[in-house]
Amino acid sequence: MTIVLGLPLEATGWGMAMSVMLDRLRRFRPVGTPGGAGPVGVPADDRSGVPAELVAVFAALDEVIAECQTIRTRAAQEAAAIVAGAERDATATIADARTRAAGERAEAAAAVRARGDAAVDRTLAAASAEADLLTKQGLQRMDGVVALVVDRIVAEALADGAG
Repeated sequence: MTIVLGLPLEATGWGMAMSVMLDRLRRFRPVGTPGGAGPVGVPADDRSGVPAELVAVFAALDEVIAECQTIRTRAAQEAAAIVAGAERDATATIADARTRAAGERAEAAAAVRARGDAAVDRTLAAASAEADLLTKQGLQRMDGVVALVVDRIVAEALADGAG
């Protein structure tokens, strides 16, 4: 954990930005004064410290951070309103579909019934025509059949009377 101005870095509100900046600054290792051979690097800065210099920079960003948070909050509220509106629209669409579905079912049933009634009417007409044809054919044969039956009865009566 990194300590800045006696506070943990997370408590300053600068979070990740400060941590990245400090990592970059640590690349320049402090070294001694010029003189004999020593480690390669940048001369040491013995002032109060680089983090103290950055406090003013990041303090200026506090306003921007607050504005970003306001924008995020407003966006979350707008998103919630959009989702609520979409849910209302979806509910209305589902209710409308259910209402129309009942009417569509009734229309489909009526169409099926009408097709069934038409088929029954066609079958009844065909059966009636066939019955009429059979009746006509029966009437045409009736005279011949009646004459045949009468001849047989007379023949049997004569055969019984003769015998």
